[in-house]
Amino acid sequence: MIPIRDSEPSGITPYVTIAIIVVNVLVTLYQLGPGQEAGFDHGLKPAYLVNYFAGEESISIKNPRLNQVDLTFGNSLLPLLLSMFLHGGILHLLGNMWFLWIFGDNIEGRLGHVRYLIFYLLCGLAAGLAHTALTPDSITPTVGASGAVAGALGAYWLCFPHSKVTLFYWIYFFIGTFELRASWFLGIWVGLDLLYGLTGTGGMVAVWAHVGGFVAGLGLVLLLTPRGKETRPTRFRISR
Repeated sequence: MIPIRDSEPSGITPYVTIAIIVVNVLVTLYQLGPGQEAGFDHGLKPAYLVNYFAGEESISIKNPRLNQVDLTFGNSLLPLLLSMFLHGGILHLLGNMWFLWIFGDNIEGRLGHVRYLIFYLLCGLAAGLAHTALTPDSITPTVGASGAVAGALGAYWLCFPHSKVTLFYWIYFFIGTFELRASWFLGIWVGLDLLYGLTGTGGMVAVWAHVGGFVAGLGLVLLLTPRGKETRPTRFRISR
């Protein structure tokens, strides 16, 4: 199921969301150019980060070219930020940016441009830390904006649960659209990631980054919502 649109107007021009999408596209196009290894060099490697924080100066790895890697700020800590602008391919990029376009503008409208940018980056960092905490021995580079985007999804789930999301489906010869409440669609989305993480069936997908970003979004949207706007989420509605 692919979300096409939501029923909740953002009320603003989402300049920051647009800028984030443009930056991700440009970085990914550069990354996919001939001879580029940005995904490997600047992808988040949990074992590097864990050992860097532990004060280690190098790490032993099983690699045909290297047996030991010196740990630096550039290859251990900086990827926590850089990795959220890199992607594993065009489809990976399109999926992340489409979800951000559908749901991110509403959070930008709620928080304002500057607070939303801070929110997005903090969600991405929280997602990377969650992935690191739950896969501390991994040296596989992790890339993608999924964790930061998941933060926007978590905030949307909390703040706009009654919004209707129009979904496109394609099952063999059956093609069409239907509407589903945002609370259900996004709840299923994060629930599947949680299930994949607990059962170890997520494959190469960093499911704990998704879950970590989603949870961070729940808390950060409440913390960063400016005064003068709703301080409580519209999670529940009382019928009269």
